[in-house]
Amino acid sequence: MLAAGMGGIWWWSRPERLRSHAIAAAKAGQWAEALDSWRSVNATRLARGTTYLAEARAALALGRAAEAEQALARASAIDPSPLESWRLRLEILRLEDRPLEAQKVGWAAYEAVNPGSRREVLEDLTLALLADIQDDIANPALTRWADAGDDPNARVALFRRLAAMPRPGGLSHAERIAELNVILKKDPDHLDAREVLVTNMVASGESDAGRVVLDAWPGVESTRDARYWRLRGRWDLEFDREPARAVEAFRRALTDLPHDAKTRVGLAQALHALGREAESREEAQSASRARELLDPIRLGPRLAADFKRPEDPVALNDLAALCAQAGLTRLAEAWRVEAEAVHEVP
Repeated sequence: MLAAGMGGIWWWSRPERLRSHAIAAAKAGQWAEALDSWRSVNATRLARGTTYLAEARAALALGRAAEAEQALARASAIDPSPLESWRLRLEILRLEDRPLEAQKVGWAAYEAVNPGSRREVLEDLTLALLADIQDDIANPALTRWADAGDDPNARVALFRRLAAMPRPGGLSHAERIAELNVILKKDPDHLDAREVLVTNMVASGESDAGRVVLDAWPGVESTRDARYWRLRGRWDLEFDREPARAVEAFRRALTDLPHDAKTRVGLAQALHALGREAESREEAQSASRARELLDPIRLGPRLAADFKRPEDPVALNDLAALCAQAGLTRLAEAWRVEAEAVHEVP
């Protein structure tokens, strides 16, 4: 009986010891050990949102962003109200240039956190949708993530940046295409990989192969998002010479990403091909305004100045105006609500 009792005490105390060991390893910067320990904790009765957050922090310290993202999703699912797990997840999505997912996660966070934390969520969501991270900051981080954790999201984001801004000594289109095909073979539903693969194929003159990948897009058309529709519009316009279909495709893409200047340029070109000159000029002007609005030289200081004054309704209304100009109506309205709430505080 005594032996059985001692065994029960050991079993009951083991999770506590695991947790203490995980905390000590993290404090000592022993991140691999901390990650293993937190994962062991999270397989026990002590698993909480906070322990999954700790697991995510250890994974991020090791550059394993995909694993961190999974742990953060678990943390928010277990306990949705704390802010920190949501914010870290949005940071990952921003760095990996995944605005459509950032919108879903951001609005889920907005609804879940305590009302007093909503402003921080809106700040992160605004950054994720409007403010790009400079290459000299993003590329080293994405490279580390891609290499440390065999992270397809980071690899795809890096290839997207390299396609837009090639660098001497970097991977060729053929090398990127080969890697993207491997990613897509493992996960045919990886939509970012599919989009970047098609883009690289077009850039390397392989439009026929690109069409095959585009036509194999998962799901029915009604469920597809801007990643598909901006490619579909480009195909309709540039390769199939079907500007009317291109107009429809580009407009569907803009419902998801209204501030995408490249899509508006494509729409302007399609309207011009149809002889609808007034509409074409209007879209070209909208694209120009979007580029000017999101120019990092202007946007960065404006956002920084507004974010420094979270209790100033003038700053919050400026953020609302900025989002409205970008076509992000829901985000603009949320900032207006925050401005009104600050104004009403005695």
